[in-house]
Amino acid sequence: MKNNLNDPFIKAMHNRFACKKYLDKPIENNILEAILEVGRLSPTSFGLEGWAFHVVQNTSLRRELTSACFDQESVATAPVTLVIANLRREDYDPYGSFVAQRGSRFPGTLGEYIDDYKGYWEFVTQEGRIEMWSRAQGYIAAANMMSAAAHWGIQSCAIEGFEEDKVSQLLGIDQSKWVISLLITLGYPDEPMREKVREPLAELVTYH
Repeated sequence: MKNNLNDPFIKAMHNRFACKKYLDKPIENNILEAILEVGRLSPTSFGLEGWAFHVVQNTSLRRELTSACFDQESVATAPVTLVIANLRREDYDPYGSFVAQRGSRFPGTLGEYIDDYKGYWEFVTQEGRIEMWSRAQGYIAAANMMSAAAHWGIQSCAIEGFEEDKVSQLLGIDQSKWVISLLITLGYPDEPMREKVREPLAELVTYH
C-alpha cells in the first residue's frame, strides 16, 4: 500500500479523522451538494433508497440539535450536520406503494422485481432484522459521504450518541415512518489532524 500513498483518494483517507471542533466557516454550496450527491448514488439494497437526508445549517436549530446530542462539541461547532433517516418496516412490504414506485423504475416488469425481492424481505422479516437492515443502508451512505468529504478537504464525525425522540421532533420527522440511523457533522477543522491509528492490512485480511 505504500506505493499508493500518492493516490489522492488514499491520501485523503489517511488524513481523515473524527473531527470534534470545526472552524466557523460555511461549506461551499457546490461541495455540500456534491457530498449529498455521493450519498444519493451510494449502494442500496435492491435499489430501494429507503433513506432521507436532513441538512441542518440554521444556527438556532444547530443549538437545539446539540442539546439532543448530549452537547457534543462536534455538533455544536459544525456548520453542517446531516441527519440520516431510514424507513421502518411497513414501507418495505413487497406489495406496498413504496416498493411499487421504486421497483417500477427498473428494467423488466414490476412483478419480476417483486418476485426477486420478496424472498429476501421474508428472510429479514422472519429474522426480525428488517429495521436493522434498513438502518444499515444509512451507514453505507454515511461512509461514502464522509470519504467524499475528506477527498474535498472537509472533515467529519459520525454521531451515534443522540436522543432520537428529540432529534425527530426538531426536524419534523415522523417516527412512525422513519428511524434515524446516525448523524454526520461536516466542516473545516479547528484542531490539528490526529494521526491515523489502524491495524496493518496483513492483520485484517485473509485471502481465500
